[in-house]
Amino acid sequence: MCFSADMSLGLGLAGLAASSVTFLDKSEPLWVRVARSYAIFHFSLMEFIQYFAYPVADQCGYGTNQLLSELSVYHISLQALAIMPALATYSSDKTALKKATIIGVILSSSFLFFSFLPKEWQLSEIAPNFIGNMISCLFMGKYHIGYHISSAYGLLVTWGSLFALAVSGFVWKDNWRISSYHFVMAIMTLFMPQWMFGVSTGEGAAMYCFYSIPITVSFMPHFKKIFTAQAAMDRREYA
Repeated sequence: MCFSADMSLGLGLAGLAASSVTFLDKSEPLWVRVARSYAIFHFSLMEFIQYFAYPVADQCGYGTNQLLSELSVYHISLQALAIMPALATYSSDKTALKKATIIGVILSSSFLFFSFLPKEWQLSEIAPNFIGNMISCLFMGKYHIGYHISSAYGLLVTWGSLFALAVSGFVWKDNWRISSYHFVMAIMTLFMPQWMFGVSTGEGAAMYCFYSIPITVSFMPHFKKIFTAQAAMDRREYA
């Protein structure tokens, strides 16, 4: 688990190693390796941010906490670009990776743009869970570092990120294996901490690292036979 600075550091380093192994998988095309290794690298960055956040947790609006909070805003905004192309690489549709990358760029660019708009600009008066009209801060929750993310249109960012993490893979042909796995893991990651531990949504979202290992290792070459569409596997065998 990663309920301490040391564990976050360990998972971050393990993620860098896993990302490197994935990129060096010469049996896959370059852009497939880039997409999968970048997804793992992206979650490694989350661990490093949390590692440095522990000593300055709750120092909202000041110094290192403010810097790390802003980095967390950008990191969450870029999740769509990190995860969607990687999921699409398992599809039998040869154009899926390109299409997923374009959609990921559009979503992540939108989320980044929203973060620079006045945080008072929201779609409704619904109180934000952890993204919306609030001051960006990394705080110490009951068990783990938690997020408060300042952004305009927080509901769009929240649900857009959930789509990227848990649903987008189903868009592509013959991609139900990896998509089902990530859907289940994302739901467990994003909601189970709240149900089981009674934490806030912001802390639950930061506890994403609780399942970050089984989520990201799915992109490593050791497991691709499990998640690659059968049609794509057959095509490679007879190519």
